[in-house]
Amino acid sequence: MLPLMVSVFCLLAVSIRDVSGLCSIPANQQSLVTALLHQMIRSVGTSGLPNPSVLLAMNLAGKPDVAAEKLLVQQLKEDAVQKLLNDQSFSSGQVALYILALRSSCENPFKVSALGKTIDLVFVLDEKMKEEIAHIEKYQSPLTTYYPVALGVLALCEEGNKAAYPAAETLAKAALNNQLDASFSVDTASVADLALTCIFNGKSITGVGTVVDISGQTRSTVKEALSVLTSGILKAQKSDGVIGNIYSTGLAAQALTAVSDIYPVSDWNCPMTMAKVLAEIPEDTFSLPMAASQVLPFLKGKTYLDVTSICVPENVPDIRVEYTVINDLVGNSFKFSIWVTVSEGSVLLDVLEKAEQVNPKEFSFTSENSSMGTFVTSIHGLAGSSNDRTYWQFYSGTAPLKEGVGTYIPKNNEHILAIYSKY
Repeated sequence: MLPLMVSVFCLLAVSIRDVSGLCSIPANQQSLVTALLHQMIRSVGTSGLPNPSVLLAMNLAGKPDVAAEKLLVQQLKEDAVQKLLNDQSFSSGQVALYILALRSSCENPFKVSALGKTIDLVFVLDEKMKEEIAHIEKYQSPLTTYYPVALGVLALCEEGNKAAYPAAETLAKAALNNQLDASFSVDTASVADLALTCIFNGKSITGVGTVVDISGQTRSTVKEALSVLTSGILKAQKSDGVIGNIYSTGLAAQALTAVSDIYPVSDWNCPMTMAKVLAEIPEDTFSLPMAASQVLPFLKGKTYLDVTSICVPENVPDIRVEYTVINDLVGNSFKFSIWVTVSEGSVLLDVLEKAEQVNPKEFSFTSENSSMGTFVTSIHGLAGSSNDRTYWQFYSGTAPLKEGVGTYIPKNNEHILAIYSKY
């Protein structure tokens, strides 16, 4: 039996999303959920490997322990940097969970800094998902499994990354062709349901300088896949409310909550599922942090689709930045200046994109991504050259920038210069 400690934290909300009209936590069982949450929090810092799913669940439950959150964020950052710098195993699913977890703590996964290094986890996931898709196209199966592929689609979608589009299309087709697993997996179907719901509800994915429309045939394919996946999850219900098995029930309940508008209310006995989950808490069924982390969002009335809504800024003011590009080094000299308006907190890459949007003739540019950030390779058609040892160097006034365009945050009325230079 779990000890029911007196809490110094706020209790979880009583009701979850009202799927059936009756699916809520009885008042006399609220303490069970609170105890489960605290048990999971106590696991932070006690094991060798930080768990992104724990951070994700904590934040979806309302950020109940600031100290534990801060410690886990730092541990995850350091672990991610170490994995990438030391070429350690870092699967697409793991990267996706790190992105979702860090974003839920209002951290920027495009700029993860630890141990004196900065990495771009979204770029890393983008590359890993391309490898997954290439493997599926060649061998009709992913490099890993469809579970991490679905997590990857979800994370990329919530970050607004255009790579989510082809990955989602591949995932949807696999679902329609019954390829997600050798036998139906509730866990995989549930995460796929959440990922494709993000794609379907988003209607479009915005990439760097690109908007990818998911209307038409692809939108129809995603919708059909959602129907097939949801039907499979509903068929996996047991008479006691369990969906698949007790450990897959949390993810399944999240998925059914997210897609409640595409099936009849009577198809899911949500009160029975809620009652079964609550009954299992004092039996220590969810004593492992990972097990608790997947069921807690359901008990809180949240799903992994709520990650980006946790840290949405309100009334962010605009700033004006002067941007100048100068070449006095090769060919015909040029100097162009422009004032652009971006949201406060935008990175320098946003300034370059806005300048190109306003005046592409003078401020067009190209860039390349790497796990260490974004690098500008050309401006106004003039590219850097390793043979000539030339490159575009960025300045704030007269001071060279020590950060890249993907991480540096300009200030209001700051003058940014890009000067074609030699090294």
